[in-house]
Order: sequence, then C-alpha cells, then structure tokens
Amino acid sequence: MESGPKYPWRLDTNDRYRELVAMLLGLSTAALLLPAFLARDFLGIPADAALRDVLPRTAYWSWGFLGLSIISGIVFHFFSAKWARLAWQQPVGLFGLPVSDQFVESALAVSLWCTLLGFLAGILLTLIFVVTYAA
Repeated sequence: MESGPKYPWRLDTNDRYRELVAMLLGLSTAALLLPAFLARDFLGIPADAALRDVLPRTAYWSWGFLGLSIISGIVFHFFSAKWARLAWQQPVGLFGLPVSDQFVESALAVSLWCTLLGFLAGILLTLIFVVTYAA
C-alpha cells in the first residue's frame, strides 16, 4: 500500500490555485459593498435617497460580475476537492456519475478564469460608475 499520493504535483498546484481563488473570493465579497459605500460617502448621495433610484446600470453590472466571481470561486473549490481525490487515485463522481481527470481539470480552468475575469470586470465597472457618476 502506498503512503503518498500518486500525483503529488496535483496537490501542490491545487493548493496554490486555491489560495488565489480564496483571495479573489474575499475581495469580490468585499467589493460588493463598494457602489453603495462610494455612493453615500464619496459621491454625496443623501441618506434619504433610495440607491435604486440613483445607481446607474454599471453598478448593477458590477454586482453581477462580482457575483459571478463568487459563484465561480465556490465551483472552483468544489472541483478542487475532486482534483485532490484524483491525486490519490480515488474515484470521482458528480451527482453520482463518474467523471474523468480531463473533465475536472477543465472545470477547474473555466471556474478559475471566471473567478478572475468576473472580479476584474466587477472592479472595472465599479470604477467606471465612480468616475462617470453625475448627480
């Protein structure tokens, strides 16, 4: 019986990507509050004005992309656990159906890129909102 994983590089690589995704998850979650915070504190929108009446579409789109980033990060962590099982040559399934190494690797890549690009798009749209806002 082997005492270590068959593919130790998978575990090492997985840990590094998980750190990146965890950081992006935290930043995306915090950035969800940016449009509301910036609108009240820096753009001078009165406290009695409803934000839904004054926020432009870019603020809503930023929330959508940040939400995509968060959901993709959660999906990444889910498939990351599957990837670790594959490193130990354990059977891996999704909703009771077996999945291949290639499927898990593709799911990791797609969810990683969606996390990163969703975060960047959300931050960019928040900046556009701040720069172009006119009372």
